[in-house]
Amino acid sequence: MHSLSHFWRTSRRIYHPRNFSENKRAFAFFIHSAANRKMMEEFYTFFDNYPPLTDFIGKERDFQEVMTRVFLFKNSSMRDRLTAVIHHFNIAQILFSDETLQDLYFGKGITLWKSEDENLPLDLHLQFLTGQRKEGFLTMMLRYEGEKVYQFNFRFDYNADGHISLYVGTLQGTPHGLKTTKILTKKLFGYRPKNMILYFMRIFIQTLGMEDFYVITDEGFYTNSHIIRGNRSKKTFFNDFWLDEGAAADPYEKFFFRMPIEEKRRTYNEIKSQKRNLFRKRYFLMDKIMPAYIQVIYSMLRPGFMPTPSAIDAALTEKAADYDPIDAPKE
Repeated sequence: MHSLSHFWRTSRRIYHPRNFSENKRAFAFFIHSAANRKMMEEFYTFFDNYPPLTDFIGKERDFQEVMTRVFLFKNSSMRDRLTAVIHHFNIAQILFSDETLQDLYFGKGITLWKSEDENLPLDLHLQFLTGQRKEGFLTMMLRYEGEKVYQFNFRFDYNADGHISLYVGTLQGTPHGLKTTKILTKKLFGYRPKNMILYFMRIFIQTLGMEDFYVITDEGFYTNSHIIRGNRSKKTFFNDFWLDEGAAADPYEKFFFRMPIEEKRRTYNEIKSQKRNLFRKRYFLMDKIMPAYIQVIYSMLRPGFMPTPSAIDAALTEKAADYDPIDAPKE
């Protein structure tokens, strides 16, 4: 069992105390670790016996903070977070090859898709970013000209039915990204970038064979755990967007909505006549993007793991040469 001096030294190394706030966090880390040494030992033992990521804690020392601070969702306990860590990394090992995990957690991540259009310098990137550990253990990032536009921080877990599921802890945009968002929305034929990254996430989930997708609620966001501060540090609100996209309350999830894994596409009769061509171009664009994206996901999988797509989404089916994505009546 690790000594008390180990936790004290670790607290100083994580926080490099230079002011009152960092000294307070260092002290809190020491107190929580020392008071819960058995769970800390479970944490260390798990990663000591996790072959894909040798010396993960040594290389990602700050990740230990997940154990001592209220991250992931409102009022999470240390046991909640330890369970979340173990489930996520065990599921990741089921899904992805060792090489993929090393690229995601020790390397520069994996580019899931990159636009070939010079006028649309977009890419989608997947990586573990230690600074984003408060809301999840992987980050999917949509970038424009190399700069973040939107990102999901998420983790894998088992839901109440014991099914492998994906839990989103936040959707973040850029602090001053309104101008970029307007530019991109126009280039994407009226498709908002945050809808685009949600569609990418849905296809990611479908390709991995999952059927269960959960997104954090405003009430469930982890900063709501702070009694004095409340949610004042939370500048983004999710519920309206999630509900617009079909999310609904789940009786087994206190702090997460259940999100449909398929995007609802409008058909010819549901679209105003002056906007039909815009929607047609938007859907054509996404259908063109998805096959290459899906192939990259397949290339990441553990040998022998070949999931059956969990939904026959528009992007997952072969298209006839003359197909119309909005199903206009044949003349």
